[in-house]
Amino acid sequence: MVGILVVVEQPDRPDLLVVHTAGSDPDVPGDPGPVTACGTDTASMVVEPWQPATPGERWFPPHLAGTVCPRCDRAVRSA
Repeated sequence: MVGILVVVEQPDRPDLLVVHTAGSDPDVPGDPGPVTACGTDTASMVVEPWQPATPGERWFPPHLAGTVCPRCDRAVRSA
């Protein structure tokens, strides 16, 4: 998946925080498209500025590994 962004659901509630991925909005670079890889609406999500440093590195930041959406993770791994 090229041009993916890490988006965070419920950033103000660490107990409910979920990390998703979404493609970039083609009209507004740096903003996520309307839905995540798992189909969740991104309208109220916050973009996490972290980016992988090297090809093959995980798509999400290591400090958020325990909160990754499994459906988004599967979508990225199968792309």
